[in-house]
Amino acid sequence: MIFYYLIAPWVHLLSYLPSGVLYKFADLLAFVLRVLIRYRLKVVYGNLRQSFPYKSGIEIDAIASEFYTHLADRVVENIKCFTISEEELNQRCKLDEGSKQLLLRLYEEGKSVTVLLGHTGAWEYAALAANKATPYKAYGIYSPIKNKYMNDLILRTRGRHGMQLISMTEAARYFKQDVGERTMHLFIADQSPSNPGRAYWTKFLHHDTAFMNGGGKYATVHGTAALYCYVKQTSRGHYTMYVKVISEDASTQKPNDITQGFISLLEKQLQAYPSDWLWSHKRWKHTRKP
Repeated sequence: MIFYYLIAPWVHLLSYLPSGVLYKFADLLAFVLRVLIRYRLKVVYGNLRQSFPYKSGIEIDAIASEFYTHLADRVVENIKCFTISEEELNQRCKLDEGSKQLLLRLYEEGKSVTVLLGHTGAWEYAALAANKATPYKAYGIYSPIKNKYMNDLILRTRGRHGMQLISMTEAARYFKQDVGERTMHLFIADQSPSNPGRAYWTKFLHHDTAFMNGGGKYATVHGTAALYCYVKQTSRGHYTMYVKVISEDASTQKPNDITQGFISLLEKQLQAYPSDWLWSHKRWKHTRKP
């Protein structure tokens, strides 16, 4: 609690700085993280070498350098989320026109959608922008933070632009309810599952990898359209959201099929833009039991 009251006011004040200033700070932060304190450098390089064994040492170095800039940008953007205006958010994170037409068609057909996305690009901006960029009412599934004060702060921040948030601890009960008319549920689906024994296992970036299957289950049980969203950086601090169809009627699929569809598209995205992921996470700490 003391940490919250000491740090939160300063973070909130920083969020009022212009984005251009914050990105200058991100450049400094990237240097500090990589060169001075070497933040999880062994984890980052280990993950990259094992995920891209065909890349040279020079290529791995370049990806690692770009990753730390990516990480620093996410830090300052998360700070900016506390006070970013709707106008600036709409300028910085736009929905691709083809994706907009796809979502509009599904909406007019009366279909709800389940959107699966990974920790790629500016996912926080994308989550905030989703409610205004589409005709759908957006709901986000989130993992609560143990610190109640920080958790409440993040909830207020993420809900500023209209998104309704559902805790993972309440998700099982919530999922039994009727999906409602034309809703959008967003799942950040590349988080490491807390219970690998109940996870969906597959090969991903040359690793035996466990994935949470909640998004796939939700889509199939409620018969929504299942979609994949990826966020592409067009210039520093500006992004475009693209949506691809996994299944227009997930009730005809198995949950694992939906999850595998997401995984295949995520892997393809990371092969094209390898620095745009959280390589500092110990993503492969679990092993599959025989």
